[in-house]
Amino acid sequence: MSLDKRCIVIGAGVAGAACARALVDRGWQVKLLDIAKDPCTAASGVPVGVVSCHASPDDNPLSQLTRAGLQATVAFARAHLIEGQDWSACGVLERRSADSNHTKKPWQETAQYSVWFSHVQLAKPAQLKEAGLSGEASNDLWQPQGAWIKPLALVRALLSSDDILFLGLYEVESMQQSQATGEWVLRIKHHIPIPGLGSSFTYTSESAPHVVLATGAQTPDFLNQVLYEPDMGLHPIAGQVSWGLQDASVSQRLPRFAVNGHGSFLAHVPTADGPAWYTGSTFDRHQSHLLASDEAHANNRQRLSELLPAVADTLTSQWNDPAQIRAWNGVRCASVNRLPKLGPLDEQRLPGLHMLSALGSRGLTLALLCAQAVADRIEGKPPALSDALLKAMQCELPAPDQ
Repeated sequence: MSLDKRCIVIGAGVAGAACARALVDRGWQVKLLDIAKDPCTAASGVPVGVVSCHASPDDNPLSQLTRAGLQATVAFARAHLIEGQDWSACGVLERRSADSNHTKKPWQETAQYSVWFSHVQLAKPAQLKEAGLSGEASNDLWQPQGAWIKPLALVRALLSSDDILFLGLYEVESMQQSQATGEWVLRIKHHIPIPGLGSSFTYTSESAPHVVLATGAQTPDFLNQVLYEPDMGLHPIAGQVSWGLQDASVSQRLPRFAVNGHGSFLAHVPTADGPAWYTGSTFDRHQSHLLASDEAHANNRQRLSELLPAVADTLTSQWNDPAQIRAWNGVRCASVNRLPKLGPLDEQRLPGLHMLSALGSRGLTLALLCAQAVADRIEGKPPALSDALLKAMQCELPAPDQ
């Protein structure tokens, strides 16, 4: 019997858009549902983000995953986005400053046969100098394939297919499998805005044999309140990005590449109002607040002063004028082991129900690669990722009697 290629994806952020695109590229018909009016809100609505590897001397699972993920994301960006506007293959400087809470193993220059050879190098004096750092030998790393990407541009490109039907203001209130057809039937609360009067709603339903949960920070609540399943240890992390428009007088003193470490910094990012710089984000674990705060700005400023002291000094006058500092707030979803959760929730009890969540702060790096892995599992194809990686990311719902 041929595979019924209809799927509903819940959540229209980077993860959901990537899953929808991975499936339609294989001939599927996909309905993409989101409680928001438009795609790419919530955590995926961050103005810009860094795409980079997690470099580790022992090449741990997160390193393996991010290395492959970076290649998948950059390949898509080259083919579908406008460089210099939507994204930039600028490279990433990774600061590896050690302190009592963040010790780093020394990095040895990669040999030609190493898996890291084309991905990570010891930073050169010229790169350190451009970042306002000492040109002397350091343990900082250079990732030549690193980039920045605007998530909204990425999501729009992912959804540019007639076989993806986006349905906004759709809130999934309940879902269950039909005993007659085996399909998942979703009860939808459809929110209808009424100008000047708030909103009303109607109820409808959607059904498909396959459903992917890509609900981001709402995943724990969705599991608990819609499926009545445990949250698998997934938890929210609230964060605030601080940013400002870039005055021409400081442009020459800001690095042209992205910088990662205990926090991050990006500059020369085009916006409708001119080039801008971004720094952050804060990490408020187990928090879901979305209010901008002066305390979060202060935390971002302190982190920037540790990450790039000369850059922080260059932006002092702007930091001292609250009117010039802007904020973006969002809530990410993370797992205990910092790896995504993907694949079937429970193939025996919940056949046809899959997940892609807990991408944390690495959604831009991991979403496209992980979406392909989800599509492989749905189609029953041999996965491109190793069994060990898939096992580390598998969904682990306990049996009902546990």
